[in-house]
Amino acid sequence: MKKPQGFITALGLSLLTLISMPLLAWGMVRHQAKENVYANAQETPAMDAALVLGAAAYGSRLSDALEDRVNTGIELYQEDKVAALVMSGAPNESKAMRNYALKKGVPPEKVTEHKEGLNTLSSVQSMQGKGQSVAIVSQAYHLPRALFIARQLEIKAVGVAADKREYEKIKAFRKRELISTVWAALYLLVLAE
Repeated sequence: MKKPQGFITALGLSLLTLISMPLLAWGMVRHQAKENVYANAQETPAMDAALVLGAAAYGSRLSDALEDRVNTGIELYQEDKVAALVMSGAPNESKAMRNYALKKGVPPEKVTEHKEGLNTLSSVQSMQGKGQSVAIVSQAYHLPRALFIARQLEIKAVGVAADKREYEKIKAFRKRELISTVWAALYLLVLAE
C-alpha cells in the first residue's frame, strides 16, 4: 500500500524538528550566556560569592578540570572579586575542594561546602533565595548551561572560565554537555512550570 504524500512530508518535518530541537536549545542557551562569561578572575566584576562547580576528585587529589576550577575560585577571592567560596559537588568532591583551598591559604570561614551538588542544577539551586550575586566557576563549555539555570532561577550570576590547560576528555565533555543543555532547557522551560 502506498503511503500518501502528506504523511511522508509530515513525517519528514517531524524528524527535522526532532533533530533540530537540541541544536536550537543549545544555541539559545549559549547565546544568552555569551556576554556574561569572563576569561579570568581579573576581568570578572565583583560578586558576593564564587560557586565552584564540582568535578572528579580521587580522594584528596583533584582532577585537572576540578583543580583548575578551584584555583580560579581562589584567584577570585585573592583579587577581592568575591568574599567567599562555595564548593559544590558530591561529598567527596566538596571536601577535597575545600581542603585544597585551605591549603592554598583561603581562611576556613571563607570556604563553605555544598555536599548535595550532584549535578549543575542542584549546585546552582543551592544559591537560590540567598540574595547573593554569584560568580559561577567552571570550564567555558559548561558555563552557558550553568548561567541559563541561574537566569531561570532568578539568580544574579556571571561565569568565570577555568580553562587553564588542554583536557584529555574534552570531546566527550562537550558531547555530554549538549545533551545536558537540552535536558536543562526542557526541564526548566517546560517540565518545571
